[in-house]
Amino acid sequence: MKPETIKAIFTNILFVVGVILLIIGFFQGTRTAVKLITFDKYPLDSWSETRCDIPNVIYDTSIPEKDMVSKEDREKQKADCLKSLEYERSVRLTEDVVGSITLLVSGATLVFFFRKFILR
Repeated sequence: MKPETIKAIFTNILFVVGVILLIIGFFQGTRTAVKLITFDKYPLDSWSETRCDIPNVIYDTSIPEKDMVSKEDREKQKADCLKSLEYERSVRLTEDVVGSITLLVSGATLVFFFRKFILR
C-alpha cells in the first residue's frame, strides 16, 4: 500500500471517530439537560432513590427492647441517609456533565483537525 492510502484511511477513521464522539456527547448532554429541566431533583437509579425509605431495623418481638434502635437514632440515620443521597445526586450530575462535555470537545477536536484532509 502507498503511504498516501494509509494516511487517507487513518485520517478518515479519525474523522469518523470524531463524528461518533460528537453524536454520543450531544446525546448525553441532551439527556442531562432534559433530566435537569424535567425533574425537581437530579434522578438516580431507582434502588438508590428508595434506599432511605427502607427501615434499618426490622421489628421483632423476640428482640429485647433495650437492643432496639430508638426513634431519635432512626431519625438521625434517615437524615444522614438523605444527606448522602443529595451528595450522590450532585456527584452524578457532575459526572454526567463532565462526560458530556469531554465527549463533545474531543469529538469536535478530531473533526476540526481531520476535516481538512477529508474535504480536500
